[in-house]
Amino acid sequence: MGRTNNAKDGIISGFLKQLVNLGLPFISRTVILYILGTEYLGLGGLFSSLLSFLSLAELGVSNALVYSMYKPIAENDSDTTCALLALYRKLYRIIGTIILAAGLICMPFLPHFIKGECPADINLYVLYSLYLLNTVCSYFMFAYRGSLLYAHQRMDVDNLINTIIPLVNWCAQMLVLLIFRSYYAYVIFMPVSTIVTNFVRLYFTKKLFPKLKPQGKVSAELEKSIYKKMKALVGAKISTTILHSSDNIVISAFIGLSMVAIYGNYHYIMNAVGGFLGIVYSSILPGIGNSLVTETIEKNYKDFKKLTFVNFWLVFWCAICLLCLYQPFMKLWAGEELLLPFSVVLLIVIYFIGYQGRKIVITYKDAAGLWWEDRFRPLVMAATNLIFNLILVQFIGIWGIVLSTILSLLVSIPWETYTVFKYVFKRSPKEYVMLVARYAIVFLLAAGVTYAACMIVNDGILALLVRACICVVVPNMIFLLFFHKQPEFQEAKKLFMRMLKR
Repeated sequence: MGRTNNAKDGIISGFLKQLVNLGLPFISRTVILYILGTEYLGLGGLFSSLLSFLSLAELGVSNALVYSMYKPIAENDSDTTCALLALYRKLYRIIGTIILAAGLICMPFLPHFIKGECPADINLYVLYSLYLLNTVCSYFMFAYRGSLLYAHQRMDVDNLINTIIPLVNWCAQMLVLLIFRSYYAYVIFMPVSTIVTNFVRLYFTKKLFPKLKPQGKVSAELEKSIYKKMKALVGAKISTTILHSSDNIVISAFIGLSMVAIYGNYHYIMNAVGGFLGIVYSSILPGIGNSLVTETIEKNYKDFKKLTFVNFWLVFWCAICLLCLYQPFMKLWAGEELLLPFSVVLLIVIYFIGYQGRKIVITYKDAAGLWWEDRFRPLVMAATNLIFNLILVQFIGIWGIVLSTILSLLVSIPWETYTVFKYVFKRSPKEYVMLVARYAIVFLLAAGVTYAACMIVNDGILALLVRACICVVVPNMIFLLFFHKQPEFQEAKKLFMRMLKR
């Protein structure tokens, strides 16, 4: 029940954080779009993606260290926890130095990443330097202390920090943007906010865990285990970075900054929706890690099926909402001239389903620390995505960008599923595959009915609200009709009611 309560607190605070972190960037993108133009949004997306590639130097350090903290925290072994914290700090300072050096080396090549002209009033090197400063400053400060909050299942505290500070920062950014109409004035607050966040995180972790300080040295055996996990996580880090960051770089180099902004608008909405689902994954991960150590395989597999059912219900419902609401919302927000073809939207929805639908499997893999056993899959996935990205964009443009990501997921999903079932549940994934197939059939039915109902409604703000109501009611009623007698539904219902009562 302690795991459930911690997950509940993390989910509630995470939803509040996501509401802020969804609404504020949306308003920011809108203001930049209408005051400065699409090229400025494109520059922001390009630099963020470039620096994500440089952050490959992190190499999964945070995942490996947090995983290594689960056992000493459960056993109240403060000495080992402190030693891990000291190792984390040391590694992060090395990583920060590497990223800074690599970022400076990349600076002379910036113009080659942009097809066409960038805004006349922008100095690429100054703007890039601000983004680089924002990326590296955490590594030299107190970002490593966030591992204490995560490993202790105190995501509610971290979510609070990442709600209030961005809210204050956004107010300052909007004020200077509206007064000075300068992108430089807007960007300068990014590193300021990052620095403040680090000091606030330091304050809370000292208050909550006063005895835990970065001191001591981990045993040779534990250090070897950590470095082994880090080596295994290299592939996962490369895969995640290429999956999320290569698109903007390829689009900028082959199509232009305006398409980076247009595609970024769609990607922002998809990531915002996925962000709410991500709250659930991050909140239950520490509890799953604890459960895998303390519970039987049968108990964990039963929980896995329950969480899989809940996840696919949420993912399929969100996908239907995206399918039916994407285009009318974009038309109202950005204007008809900044719409992508509906065929691209359909591919984005398929990508969303594939990426989010696998998250429970990924969560169990990470909680079990199966990075070494899974070390080759992310590399193959990343290579597939990057190769097809570079080839298809030259023939079919923006369609090729999304299609390459879908192809990489088709390579990854069966592989990672097999790994989890072999090492965690020690059984065949056949039952899981049949369950997912059944969920997918019901989803296709619900999607078809909901989309047909939405097509009856005309365009406009009121029509968008009507469509939203249809998307809330129709698919969930169909899901309820087909699944209300399923054991996983009853288990999920009991869990939800327990959390609600508390």
